[in-house]
Amino acid sequence: MNPSLSKLIFERETNGFTTRLLELRSWIINEKSFPNLDLTFHSPERKPLRIKLICENYNDDPASIQLLNEDGTFLLKAPIGQGVINPGLHPVTNLPFICSPGSKEYHIHSSHLNDSWENYKGQPGYDLGGMLSQIYNAWKKTVDAQN
Repeated sequence: MNPSLSKLIFERETNGFTTRLLELRSWIINEKSFPNLDLTFHSPERKPLRIKLICENYNDDPASIQLLNEDGTFLLKAPIGQGVINPGLHPVTNLPFICSPGSKEYHIHSSHLNDSWENYKGQPGYDLGGMLSQIYNAWKKTVDAQN
């Protein structure tokens, strides 16, 4: 994809993160600079979770989604729960990952190679905000893993 077009799509999808939305969800943006969107989820009930979306070639390709500790280091053990946060290790990255259509890690996982990003691209809930909402909602139902 043309980098300028990719950047335009990234900016259009991330400009909807208003101050009010961020406050309501207790999200802190650490970085919003194409191709990276890095933010932290906060809640009094659980350990913060930092998410980094790497949007190179977005949206011809889905965003790569990294799970991080609050300090920006890779999360080695994901919080446990049901939903899109997979506490197992991804066979390519060897890290916990987001196992949901719309994440690069899902689409390159051997068990999902036949489930193309093209099946989801442009569908409601599979833009950057929709993906973050899915992860946030799954995280709100987790129990912290031991690090």
